[in-house]
Amino acid sequence: MTHPIEHAKALTPFWMRNIQQFDGLEIHPCRTEGVEKGTPFIEQCAPDSAEFWSVYGHYKTGGVSCFEDFPTKAQARAFAARLLEAWPHLNTYGLMA
Repeated sequence: MTHPIEHAKALTPFWMRNIQQFDGLEIHPCRTEGVEKGTPFIEQCAPDSAEFWSVYGHYKTGGVSCFEDFPTKAQARAFAARLLEAWPHLNTYGLMA
């Protein structure tokens, strides 16, 4: 039987467990550029070409990691706003700062 804490950790997104590693948020329009060996190849794109919008966390050490994808920019911005309410330190760097 799985311990309840281990079960909770398994259900928690990786970025939430490591939220202190991030100092900012970015939102970008994205689209699928192709598929290689069954894995979609995703690229940022112009807003009018977007298939979806991604919310990224900006690492304190540089670089980004995708937190979640949303069908609309409005949904991505609403998610980012909720993150900023819960973790104000994410307003230090990135496109939301």
